[in-house]
Amino acid sequence: MPEDLNEEFDDDFDDEFVYIDRCALVVRPTWKFAEWVRGLDAQQQYGDEDILITTVYLVEFADRLDAAATAAWLEAYYVDIAVSEFSAWWEDERDWPVVRGVNEFFQYFECIPSETVIDLAADDELDPEEDYDEN
Repeated sequence: MPEDLNEEFDDDFDDEFVYIDRCALVVRPTWKFAEWVRGLDAQQQYGDEDILITTVYLVEFADRLDAAATAAWLEAYYVDIAVSEFSAWWEDERDWPVVRGVNEFFQYFECIPSETVIDLAADDELDPEEDYDEN
């Protein structure tokens, strides 16, 4: 990092960003999930860029995110995450893949844990309704 940028970064970093006291699970569908979506409706043509979208799920804060903490979170939340992801594409639960455990969950989803969550827009004074353009 250039020296002048580094100095500015050090001075302003804590003032500009808001640390969220949470960790996160970043979830991305796999090729098997994409295959399931494409098999739902022959009329729809979805590309990988439409389906393979990541979602961030916030979880309780952990001082150190290790394999044991990640495994515990996944064991606790894999059903909720799968339901959220499947229902975003198809309402009829009877057509959802069966996910009976974390191993089956990983057939449909990749998951990357994150120890730090920072809200870059927390201090933005933009009115959300101003951002919405009806045209």
